[in-house]
Amino acid sequence: MVSRQTLEFVVGVVVAGVVAGTLSLSMSAPYALAIGLAAGTPSLVRTSLRIDRAAYDAAKTSTAQVVDGAIAAVAALAVGLAGGYLAVSNGYSGSIAAAVVAALGVFGGQVAFYVRNSDYIE
Repeated sequence: MVSRQTLEFVVGVVVAGVVAGTLSLSMSAPYALAIGLAAGTPSLVRTSLRIDRAAYDAAKTSTAQVVDGAIAAVAALAVGLAGGYLAVSNGYSGSIAAAVVAALGVFGGQVAFYVRNSDYIE
């Protein structure tokens, strides 16, 4: 049987890929990637190997977990879009701009989640 953590990671990657791929048909790829990462962030941040998942699940209600995911998603979106804007406005495009968006967006979402849930990080 596949663990819950693995399933959440897969869901996060699939959501990010589907959203980014769909949006890239109508907008610049770096911006589509930032939005896709933000959409997948709630599932991705909870799959970190450093989180004490049992303590987190025991202490946080489902509503509090949704709020954690939403805050992480907003942070990923804001930081990813800012990174995309900086990359594109400085003349970068394609894979370089996408890499900036991905790195900064994931970092922003993880930081927001870890700051909010530092008590559950091992």
